[in-house]
Amino acid sequence: MKRITLLGAAVSLLVGGQVFAEAATQHGLGQETTSDRPQPDRRQGHAYLGVRAGWASFHGFCESDSLSCSNDTFGYGLYGGYQFNDWLGLEAGGTSYGTPDSRYPAGKVEAETYGAELAVKLGYPLTDNAELFTRLGGGYQRIDKTYSPRPDTLKSRDWNPMASVGVDYRLSQRWSLRGEYQFIDGVGNNATDKADLHFTSLGVTYHFGQQAPAAHAPVEMASVVEPKAEPQMPVAPAPRYVMVEKTRVFDSEALFDVGSAVIKDTSPLLPLVDQIKRHDQGAIMLIGYSDSTGPAAYNLRLSEARAQSVADYLEQQGVVPSRLSVKGLGEANPVASNDSPEGRAKNRRVEVRFTTTVRETRKVTSGQVGNQ
Repeated sequence: MKRITLLGAAVSLLVGGQVFAEAATQHGLGQETTSDRPQPDRRQGHAYLGVRAGWASFHGFCESDSLSCSNDTFGYGLYGGYQFNDWLGLEAGGTSYGTPDSRYPAGKVEAETYGAELAVKLGYPLTDNAELFTRLGGGYQRIDKTYSPRPDTLKSRDWNPMASVGVDYRLSQRWSLRGEYQFIDGVGNNATDKADLHFTSLGVTYHFGQQAPAAHAPVEMASVVEPKAEPQMPVAPAPRYVMVEKTRVFDSEALFDVGSAVIKDTSPLLPLVDQIKRHDQGAIMLIGYSDSTGPAAYNLRLSEARAQSVADYLEQQGVVPSRLSVKGLGEANPVASNDSPEGRAKNRRVEVRFTTTVRETRKVTSGQVGNQ
């Protein structure tokens, strides 16, 4: 019953953290994300580090003849790992599980317990910002057990199978909140006796190497320059500069492998870089699209990840990051039918919309000058 209560408390804290994160975004407290679109995917191949704390329960620690039993303790620890892709990671950690104790007619028993964990982490997205995960691996426990009538300390140094399940919620590109239930089977040995270790915790994780989505810079409109002509005197065609919006469309198959957001060939982007550098003002919007094959949520995340990869490449080529903004629309706005391979290929694309200056010439007559 106690374990169910503790697990319910952790879930309540997790949901409360999610509500707080959404409220903070709506009131301008979250500076790394915007509330009008899903957050872009985190960059794959990154390390993370976190802290956790919660309640440990040692089931089977106390004997039936104990006068009192305190097998629920407070635990805390550190964890860190490496995320290889959306669903696979490797994680290690160290935890202090506290000191359960019990009293008997002959004396008091205490067991100071520390642990280290090594596990494979598997994840599955529930929403754009929430992930269900499990960790499967082993736990190493160091247990020092004392019994008041005896002067010596009973020790256990053993590995045991470990499994956990939890939910990770993204507060921003760099921070996430984790709620987790962990089970280690039969900690201890014949000398210290064995107990099943249940640990329910809440953790905060920092993800290294992540960049906040680029802010959408306002379009700077250049004023029209018209030279003044002498009254009643015809003049040569006068230059006039106006700012126009252009759109370049890039075939995803030319830039990316199937299911990947890593650019395999940057040569199609070179003319775009040259054109953008000739005009160093104005916003640049990158929009990713997909066909209708596969789950819509996956297509949405992949389309935004591909648009983000193109934005990262432009930044590497010297484009000011504040000009760049990225979003993914997945299956929306198809330009062809998804019923044929050719149509689906056209729908898998990245559009780049940007402003640039165009020079126009026009003939100015004496009558036009007089009417100005």
